[in-house]
Amino acid sequence: MLLEKSKRHILFLARWYPNRYDSMPGLFIQRHAEAVALRSDVSVVYVHPVSVKGNYTYEVETGNLSGVLVVRVYCFIPESANRFTKLIRFFKALNLGVKEVVGRRGKFQLIHVHVLTRMGLAALYYKWKYQTPYLITEHWTRYLSNVPFKGSVHKWLTQWVVKESYMVTTVSEDLSRAMMNQGLKHHKYRVIRNVVAPFFYDYPISFTGNKKEFIHVSCFTDKQKNISGLLRVIARLSEVRNDFHFSLVGEGEDLEKMKEYAQELNISGEHLTFTGLLQRKSLASKMSKADALVLFSNYENMPVVINESFVLGVPVFSTRVGGIAEIINTHNGRLVEKGDETALFNQLTDFIEGRIVFDKASIKKEALNAFSYETVGARINSFYDQILD
Repeated sequence: MLLEKSKRHILFLARWYPNRYDSMPGLFIQRHAEAVALRSDVSVVYVHPVSVKGNYTYEVETGNLSGVLVVRVYCFIPESANRFTKLIRFFKALNLGVKEVVGRRGKFQLIHVHVLTRMGLAALYYKWKYQTPYLITEHWTRYLSNVPFKGSVHKWLTQWVVKESYMVTTVSEDLSRAMMNQGLKHHKYRVIRNVVAPFFYDYPISFTGNKKEFIHVSCFTDKQKNISGLLRVIARLSEVRNDFHFSLVGEGEDLEKMKEYAQELNISGEHLTFTGLLQRKSLASKMSKADALVLFSNYENMPVVINESFVLGVPVFSTRVGGIAEIINTHNGRLVEKGDETALFNQLTDFIEGRIVFDKASIKKEALNAFSYETVGARINSFYDQILD
């Protein structure tokens, strides 16, 4: 039976969360919190280490957004500090944040950990001391690598935290398998999809006509996103046709390098635009006008931009990596193998020439049912019911 909202207080311990220094990290966690808040009281504690000394050692900042109490603790931790000192300060800051939550909202009945391992250790402490159960949601792609842990102690602690949790959830089945393959065994692994923010919902379906408009959205890390490979495909298309245009949206460590590489490939502004970072409604508006989203990543977990694209009715061309194949099919997109530039060139050519066609209205309808706050929030709250009942 679903508890009344006023009687169920969920504490999110978030390793990543939007903050005063960067509004992007952990946006997917923020949206999960907002989705859960439709049926439960939700408080978030996030610790942000700061290496430059200010006029504080610990600064507690509180706010309320979409019914979620957010407590951010900015903690001065000098880069020269040893690992033990860094951990002590981090956990002291976390404890200050939890005390602030309890002082404002009272005791919490359940802890929801987002991203291991430190937050899981804190949850394990509260489980021992107060008999408060916890579950884990993991988002990190590190488990998809060959060396996800820094040392045997780190791995052992992570295994321990996972074992003591009530449930482990991930945003893809692929990540669940990867975690189990890394020794993080648990009898309850479940999938929770990423949420799409409501400001994506109401944009009308758009059609550009004879000239296809493609969009790519990423953090511009070439090692992962393979933007250089995508640029080579764009260059190859530009050599034989003029009826398309790509907008590459975002910023990151390889942005300037990719701009220089585009010039080396002689890709003109007629075919390619680097827009820089777009956020919220500016991003949604730009994506809504595209005929397709194109990702060419070497590895991924489950990019939320795919969900956002579907909610706008925009199909997706992507590589078959991570959990992407779990949500892309011939109805809403196409998949190619990672690094296969010829396959992507051929798929995009078929799309431009009308041999591949999508029903954008159908894509939008299905995505709204799957990735809305109501759908995802209800699923997460059903897990809380299982634990608290």
